[in-house]
Amino acid sequence: MPGKETQLWTDTKLLELVKENNLTAFEMIYNKYWSRLYLSAYNILRDQQAAEDIVQEIMTDLWARRTTKQIESLNSYLYASIRYKVFKAIKSGKIRDGLYEEIERMSVANQTEDLLAEKDINKLLELALSQLPPKCREIFLLSRKEHLSTKEIAERLGISPKTVESQITIAIRRLRPVLGEVIFLAMFVFSSHFLKN
Repeated sequence: MPGKETQLWTDTKLLELVKENNLTAFEMIYNKYWSRLYLSAYNILRDQQAAEDIVQEIMTDLWARRTTKQIESLNSYLYASIRYKVFKAIKSGKIRDGLYEEIERMSVANQTEDLLAEKDINKLLELALSQLPPKCREIFLLSRKEHLSTKEIAERLGISPKTVESQITIAIRRLRPVLGEVIFLAMFVFSSHFLKN
């Protein structure tokens, strides 16, 4: 069981220890990120088993390639992995038939039409976000853009985790009808393109 000292380890420290075959460090990464990664996958796929399989695959790969994989930011790496795996799952056609084709049409490419579409989507997203109460918007962006946990957001803003959860729920409830199902899902899959500064 990790002690007080180990609980203060940073992601960088944990990654260093994992490279040295430290199972405790790996378990700490697993426990820290599993639920967040699962929710990120499930929010898009709405398939519990598929979401669990994706997270398990990412974690297994992290351990299997611990000595060869160069990771600068664990947080960024894991969320990029989730986006890739979710996109792959949708593309396979096994999950939510037709969704991949709709989202792919909105993906960013070099063609002018796609770039214009992205601008339109960003405008729509900005408009939807601007209609959220300021605190609700701030919490939502910290959660989806910076991938902070409920606890991390609560600590940063000096509010309770329950308040954070309720504000994220409110934001999602308000954004989905405004953006439409497909754009809402695309926002999560392509979060490096959407939710820009």
